[in-house]
Amino acid sequence: MGGPAGGIVARVAGAGAGRPLSPGGHGRVTRAVYNASLGAADRPARHPMMQFRNGILHIGEVAVPALLDEYDSPLYVYDASVIRRQIERVRSAFASLPFQPFYAMKANDNLEILRMIGEAGFGCDCVSPGEVFLAKRAGYSPDRIWFTSSSVSDRDLLDIADPAVVINVNSMSDIDRCIRLELPNPIALRVNPDIGAGHHKDVVTGGFGVKFGIDLAEILDARDVAESAGLEVVGLHAHIGSGITEVEPLLESARRLLVLSAELNSLRYVNFGGGIAVPYAPGDTDFPIEEYGEELSRLATPVLEKRGLTAILEPGRYLVAKSGTLLASVTSKRISAGHEWLGCDTGFNHLARPSRYGSYHHIVNASRGSDDDLRDRWRPSVRPRVETIVAGNLCESGDVFTRDLDGIAPRLLPSSREGDILAFCDAGAYGFSMASHYNARLLPAEVMVDGSEARLIRERQRLQDLLRGQTR
Repeated sequence: MGGPAGGIVARVAGAGAGRPLSPGGHGRVTRAVYNASLGAADRPARHPMMQFRNGILHIGEVAVPALLDEYDSPLYVYDASVIRRQIERVRSAFASLPFQPFYAMKANDNLEILRMIGEAGFGCDCVSPGEVFLAKRAGYSPDRIWFTSSSVSDRDLLDIADPAVVINVNSMSDIDRCIRLELPNPIALRVNPDIGAGHHKDVVTGGFGVKFGIDLAEILDARDVAESAGLEVVGLHAHIGSGITEVEPLLESARRLLVLSAELNSLRYVNFGGGIAVPYAPGDTDFPIEEYGEELSRLATPVLEKRGLTAILEPGRYLVAKSGTLLASVTSKRISAGHEWLGCDTGFNHLARPSRYGSYHHIVNASRGSDDDLRDRWRPSVRPRVETIVAGNLCESGDVFTRDLDGIAPRLLPSSREGDILAFCDAGAYGFSMASHYNARLLPAEVMVDGSEARLIRERQRLQDLLRGQTR
């Protein structure tokens, strides 16, 4: 059964010797050096699947105004070609690993998107019984579904209702619950590898003071308790955060998992988690996924192949973020405090990330623009721009899209008019999936564009839907 807990902690900590990490998890930034050497005029458009034609934004081959004419505003639109491109990037980057890709559904749980990704051979990482239900409905076989628990209840576990689903336990308490309920499911142990990284403090899921993962000092006790009760421990898992921009923290977490894997005789899977970033703001660079795949393969393949183990990686944001655009209409315009304020018919109930995390989403005027508006930086020759604040339609001062971590941050945007269409870019992940009915506002429709075709994949809600489930 291995040595004492203190021994495994020491060996895991020693796995990273000579590879110090800064508090932010800084690593190599080879692409940043390359991108910084390019002038703005030389950089490709940030959204190569979007383009302006005669001043009108197109998603795929479909004009944005035509989408709103058909499906109304606000509207979520996804480009299928972008999802396919990201799927291929993941498959290609990790092709040298004995590898089973998974999709972290919490990024976007639309059934059409789930089906696309599942048909490409991905499994599904779920964090609630509802997500397990949706994964099955989308066609994922139970043996390709993991349920990753967090403050799990008896009802959560009983609602899984399929013995082939792997339950990825988060604590000794979860193991005790699985034993008491006599669950037949195989389990995985989620480990806190004492490393954390991410784009915001609230999405860091490893290291000190987080609610996720079994501490290293408890991991062998967890294995012993589970196996002595007849539970089969088939997986080892670590996920250290979301929106990770650099390779080294991910590799260090992988090193520690690989050391731990030697202590689990019944292991079948080593799940290295997800969390890789996409570029949102000007100056952001693409995550070096090829470098990550090469380094992880070099590190893990010999260990995995020797024992016949399968690697799992579970990207979510990386597959879908760039595919999605939230379209909204300008409903009002005012000048206040020296800024142009644009009001629109959406709010943080439809796109929470700017208000929740101070996150940047590129905003373009889809009714009157050019491909320059899709680039990282403004060229000096483009038409005049004004300092603009874009606000939503919720009764709350924090309902502003042009924000950073310090609060409201005006953007230099072309002057807009009431009735113009604004496009909030890179909204395919944690957009609709975090949406709410705040202020009794309805959820928008969702549309999938594939080349010149557009099809409805979720209906717009109606006022009557607000009464559903209420007793009077």
